[in-house]
Amino acid sequence: MAKPDPRSLWLVGPIGMALLPHALYVPVWVSLLVLPTLAWRLSPFWRKDSRPQKTARILLAGAGLIGVLLQFHTLLGPQAGISLLVVMTALKLLEAEGRRDHLVVTLAGYFLLMAVLVHHQQIVAAAWLLLTVAALTASLVVNQSAAVMPAARALRMGAVLALQALPLALLLFLLFPRLPSPLSGLVQIDTDRTGLSDSMAPGSVSRLIRSAAVAFRVDFDRPDVDAHGFYWRGPVLTYFDGRTWRRGAESNRLPQVAEIGQPLGYTVTLEPSGQPWLPISGLVTVAPVAKSRVTANLEWLYAGPVNSRLRYSVQAWQDYTLQPTLSARRRAQALALPEGFNPETIALGRRWAAEAGSPRAVVQRALSYFRQEPFHYTLNPPPLGENGVDDFLFRTRRGFCEHYASAFTVLMRAAGIPARVVTGYQGGELNPVGNYWIVRQRDAHAWSEVWLTGAGWVRVDPTAAVAPQRVEQGIDAALPMAERPDLNLPAAWLRPLQQTWDYLNNGWNQWVLGYDFERQRRLLNSLSPMLADLKGMLWAMLAGAGLILAGLALTLFRSPAAKPKTEIERLYARFLSRLAAVGLSRRPEEGPADFATRAAALRPDLARRIDLITGLYVELRYGGAAKAKIEELRRCLREFKTRR
Repeated sequence: MAKPDPRSLWLVGPIGMALLPHALYVPVWVSLLVLPTLAWRLSPFWRKDSRPQKTARILLAGAGLIGVLLQFHTLLGPQAGISLLVVMTALKLLEAEGRRDHLVVTLAGYFLLMAVLVHHQQIVAAAWLLLTVAALTASLVVNQSAAVMPAARALRMGAVLALQALPLALLLFLLFPRLPSPLSGLVQIDTDRTGLSDSMAPGSVSRLIRSAAVAFRVDFDRPDVDAHGFYWRGPVLTYFDGRTWRRGAESNRLPQVAEIGQPLGYTVTLEPSGQPWLPISGLVTVAPVAKSRVTANLEWLYAGPVNSRLRYSVQAWQDYTLQPTLSARRRAQALALPEGFNPETIALGRRWAAEAGSPRAVVQRALSYFRQEPFHYTLNPPPLGENGVDDFLFRTRRGFCEHYASAFTVLMRAAGIPARVVTGYQGGELNPVGNYWIVRQRDAHAWSEVWLTGAGWVRVDPTAAVAPQRVEQGIDAALPMAERPDLNLPAAWLRPLQQTWDYLNNGWNQWVLGYDFERQRRLLNSLSPMLADLKGMLWAMLAGAGLILAGLALTLFRSPAAKPKTEIERLYARFLSRLAAVGLSRRPEEGPADFATRAAALRPDLARRIDLITGLYVELRYGGAAKAKIEELRRCLREFKTRR
């Protein structure tokens, strides 16, 4: 029974490491195709004549090509292209025999690593990529070596070569001109993390609550800020059809506003969402980021979907007046209710308007109603009928924030008070490791705004009347105990580890993934104004690369004959010096075996001893140092006599 070829092991191991991350993203049938090819290369029953015939390999390659085409209906694009690369790399293993095939497959492994970044750019992926680069480089070392190399030595050489490339990689990272979102068209957005939308129906916000994914992180300019009570504004919903609230088309202009007090500075790092909303707490009058715009409802939107991480800094007034005067058209929009829906709710709102002395009194009457009646805050409300607001207010009385915001807004409109629904996020979690706030999808929230004479649009959160813990302490404290496990919250002893890991990820996001054109320009300009333009970047990059390469070359060639480090090398160096004394000097490009062959041909009288000593040295040098073999090498050297 033949053992697996060691070179096959060195081919399969690193390629398997490069293929492994893609198993999370490629179709299942692609992974099922890859596994048999890897297993075949590792099989101890392998023989040269067991390789699939050329016709079979061609048919498999054609089947893989057709499979990708049927799966994606194209061979272009990131998903189809990566799947095809995975399939073809795996099938190449079926015919990889010589050094050239080994080299081709290994180079394909490097391309597979780059393809991982299309799906995953976090710090874990970077660490795995570095390990795999070292393994692939070690595979190249083994492929080019004349004799079988010990695994530890090959891995050490691969790691050293990879580390030697890091200074050049760092230079290119810092100086190579950055493009705006170079992977924005390739990164695949997780649809479970798309966050808020431009409509709201019963259950739409509560679905987000079940996700612990990070929506955005916030760094405040002041370290003493408590953001538990902060509201992060998103879509403003004005139109109601009896069940669903929707956002209407709004003009791109800042509404009439008046700032009160001093602004608060903070920086938001927004995760990819596939939506255009830029969460803002308070009043911001200057565009947070290029290509952003504001609507007449004080919504800040990006130019398109946020498909890559976005960072922006603002100065925001937490106290302000919004639209102190309301046009007749906007008043009509904020009072509109569909005919034939929720008659009980409309009757209640009109009765309150008749009994109360002012709109403010109606607002307080509604909040008291939610506070005093047996309403319950829950993620699992019962289903509602066609008149959903009536069913919620007078029968089920169990709901989430969207139920309370919707019912309150309908009550206000029925009472003749302009009102609308606002969705966004509320609260957050302080990470004490980095002293920044994390706002997750589970912090999604819906509240109401009412327009009052002299005050403009005023925020009213009816959920706070039913579950004040939601605003004061967060979603965790407000839900019933039986519903909290659905949030997958970490145990108390795991919180410090989770916070430390998030801090590391946040730093990676800020300084590596967030190193965009603007940040590069600011950094280089702070180092030297000459580096602020493209010409200066290119000259600095060329000069730096030249210095790094010159340093590596100097390190490699300054000591042509390195001193022996181990006893085996010292014994072999003594052997070489004895041969040099009789005119047999080893050339720099010669390996031990090649030199022994040439020396034996020139001195047939020494051939037997030369072959014996060289064989012992190669066995000890690359196969492991056995004490008995070292002693035999010493004895052979003592008996080795040369003469001219």
